[in-house]
Amino acid sequence: MTRRPTISQVAELAGVSKATVSKAFNNRGGVSEQTRIRVLGVAAGLGWRPSARAVALTSGGSGAVGFVINRPPTLLSSDPYFAELLSGIERTLAEHGYWLLMQIAEHSTPAQERDAYVSLAQTQRIDGVFLAESRIMDQRFDIVAELDLPAVIVSRPWARTDIPWEGAAHPGGGVADAVAHLAGLGHRRLAYVAGPPDRSHVQFRTQAFLEAVAENGLSVVGISRTDFSAEEGHRATGDLLGQREAPTAILYDSDPMAIAGCRAAMARGMRVPEDLSVIGHDDIHLSRWTTPALTTIRQDVQGLGERCAARLLELLGVLVAPGVALPEPELVIRESTGPAR
Repeated sequence: MTRRPTISQVAELAGVSKATVSKAFNNRGGVSEQTRIRVLGVAAGLGWRPSARAVALTSGGSGAVGFVINRPPTLLSSDPYFAELLSGIERTLAEHGYWLLMQIAEHSTPAQERDAYVSLAQTQRIDGVFLAESRIMDQRFDIVAELDLPAVIVSRPWARTDIPWEGAAHPGGGVADAVAHLAGLGHRRLAYVAGPPDRSHVQFRTQAFLEAVAENGLSVVGISRTDFSAEEGHRATGDLLGQREAPTAILYDSDPMAIAGCRAAMARGMRVPEDLSVIGHDDIHLSRWTTPALTTIRQDVQGLGERCAARLLELLGVLVAPGVALPEPELVIRESTGPAR
């Protein structure tokens, strides 16, 4: 069969109406068990199933899920992480007939953030929501529970919660390998340019960094907090290199910050990696094309998006084929790290 099978073909071969086919798949009354089995058997033989969106609409849902990104749009435009994450989410949602309703805005107060979720749930009538960049004390967990809104947390949360999450089992993974790599190159003074301290993944990585530094007998000469932007990465690098005891290597919480950090070092007349070793995080596509090519910690961001979308669809009663397990973050060694001088 070259064309996608239709509900009309299922109805014709099963000898029933299209309405009966719909009732059989939605477990609604008015259909005998014998007829239900026959309809499901014909549909399986043809390889037909109702779209998830159609099922959602039939059951009173909207066929849409929401994603609120609490960042300024200008900041988001410079961070490829979310583009890759959304690519994975959209790919899986589209396969099952769902669509994504996204809101990008900076909610500076808890009340503004709460209003955003209430509006999505009650006005836009989304069926579920993704919770990205979970925080140490995250009010969104209480908000979705209050709204009775199915949700999936993107990446492991800091504290235990009943809300399901998808991501690496060890969010700080790769950081210990990065520190060990630098120690093997003779570096003894390390610094870390991190994101906001209330973010769960930032805390996991910072904890892994401090533990690895201690394990390798190295010194931390600075930890700078940023908003993840390249501009802040540039500023933080300049501050760290201007200290009396400057680092010989810096780890960053994102690749854009690491790339900007290389520029900040060059502006001070330093060379990477001869005078300063640099390690990023995420392994965005651009990282392999920079000069020097960026040593970074790789994570499968698109795969994370796919798994989060599949998990949310499962919560909504959609049958989703099981996906492969996410790989743990791993160090990718390129040209931006070298022996300490």
